[in-house]
Amino acid sequence: MSQDLNTQLNELLEKAFAAGTEQYHELGFKRRVGYGSRPAIIHIDMANAWTREGHAFTCENMDTIIPACQALNDAAREKGIPVIYTTTAYDITDRSKASDMGLWSSKIPVELLAEGLDAVKIDDRIAPEPGELVITKKRASAFPGTNLQQFLTVNRIDTVIITGVTAAGCVRHTVEDAIAEGFRPIVVREAVGDRVAGTVAWNLFDIDSKFGDVEPLSNVLDYLNNLPKFSETTTP
Repeated sequence: MSQDLNTQLNELLEKAFAAGTEQYHELGFKRRVGYGSRPAIIHIDMANAWTREGHAFTCENMDTIIPACQALNDAAREKGIPVIYTTTAYDITDRSKASDMGLWSSKIPVELLAEGLDAVKIDDRIAPEPGELVITKKRASAFPGTNLQQFLTVNRIDTVIITGVTAAGCVRHTVEDAIAEGFRPIVVREAVGDRVAGTVAWNLFDIDSKFGDVEPLSNVLDYLNNLPKFSETTTP
């Protein structure tokens, strides 16, 4: 998409969101779920297939998203707050055989996401540190079929700070499942990406209206920096 068309689209979206925000407020939507006292960071699919150039799954704006994730990691690790990563990978990528890709391979080229490939490894610019959880998922959301909910529950997490890709897919579905399971979803505006113009803006507006709080990086960092050490906190 040309720069002129992208500018026009952004202007139209801003007008639509302004009107939509007013309407939603009148209807009682766009309330705030707020921050809790024991957060975890969850980076959704920040693996090379999505963060590096030249892949079918490559997403835009990594020059903004990667530094935002780095800043969140630094703040979280300083307080001992858990940092969690997900990637999406499959053991059987031959579409002629029974496979763990399911019907998703009928829609998108998940056969390119074979377990063990460099493409499905977390981007080394935000590499997990020893002891940090890396979850391999098969679906859009990070919850079904994984141990994420168990990890959050056992460690008394009440807030999930979510970054990653894509806004329309895996980020959105993770947010929807998080609030459904009783965790407060906070989506970091500068740390979410996608591929098609307008997709991030629309999905962040809709998430903020119905499923979680979309917050600027500065607010989230202030929240993290003002928390006590994770080991010293308790749930309400």
